[in-house]
Amino acid sequence: MSLNNKIIIRNFTQSDYPFMRQILEEGGLFDSNIDNEARVLEKISRDPQSTIVAEEGGKIIGTLSIMEDGQLAFLVRLAVKKEHRGRGLGTKLMQEAETILKARGYEEVHILVNEKDPELQDYYERLGYGKGQVYQWMYK
Repeated sequence: MSLNNKIIIRNFTQSDYPFMRQILEEGGLFDSNIDNEARVLEKISRDPQSTIVAEEGGKIIGTLSIMEDGQLAFLVRLAVKKEHRGRGLGTKLMQEAETILKARGYEEVHILVNEKDPELQDYYERLGYGKGQVYQWMYK
């Protein structure tokens, strides 16, 4: 199956939250500290383009978020509903986010990929991403 005209890539809206959460949970990406509704809505109130979704037939089937600080830009939480994978939706979401960031003046876009997921690393390499330096992710 390929993308067709029924797929819409658009900015996230408040009513999308339950569907986005479900997709993130399905992909093992949901973090209740980061992805709770209040934080997501606060994020999009500051930047409506910070989270985008793929919609088909009125249903949210994919999502991707942007994080930036004026110097670095990251794409995070790319997730597509299982039954819609392999249709190019992830690539379409990535391309839209890259377009947004290029319009904001970013020359590079970064992503974080689990080193234990070579399949996902291969996917991003096919999209033109190269491996950077390896750092240990730490938080407090």
